[in-house]
Amino acid sequence: MSLIKIIAITGMPGSGKGELAKLLREKGIKVITMSDVLREKYYKEAKEGERLMDFAKRIRELYGKGAVAKLCIEKIGKEEIVAFDGVRNWEEIEEFKKIGNVTIIAVHSPPKLRYERLLKRGRKDDTLTVEGLMKRDWEELEMGIGNVIALADYILINDSTIEEFKSKAEELLKRIL
Repeated sequence: MSLIKIIAITGMPGSGKGELAKLLREKGIKVITMSDVLREKYYKEAKEGERLMDFAKRIRELYGKGAVAKLCIEKIGKEEIVAFDGVRNWEEIEEFKKIGNVTIIAVHSPPKLRYERLLKRGRKDDTLTVEGLMKRDWEELEMGIGNVIALADYILINDSTIEEFKSKAEELLKRIL
């Protein structure tokens, strides 16, 4: 496999990563949502009653911190540009660097705004209390997401309207694609 262009999207839960991924898809870029790939494995291999976050930790303990990235890489076809939505740690970035030139985009939103979004989103595995969301944030940070955010090539601030965020994202994508 020759080197491809990789866009690694990171950010805390509810920051707007999915909105950026949607824009990339609209541009014809293949987007692999890392949590979806993890969920596929979870539904096949999780222990009874195991939370997705605990399963993710266990997979990383068993197969290394880059394990989810390795699963995602298997989903690449012949694309020249691929985006990975939901990078959680630096080891995943290292896995992506083995197959391509990586550009990291971090999406940032203030916690209060993210919590409001997550409570509205209502995804099955989303926690529905502010305390639960704060706990999830700390679990994400323990996983290493803060390092990826801190070392991102670009940071998109998502603290206003969806239209404003899309406008900022479009400007950035024009520069890097």
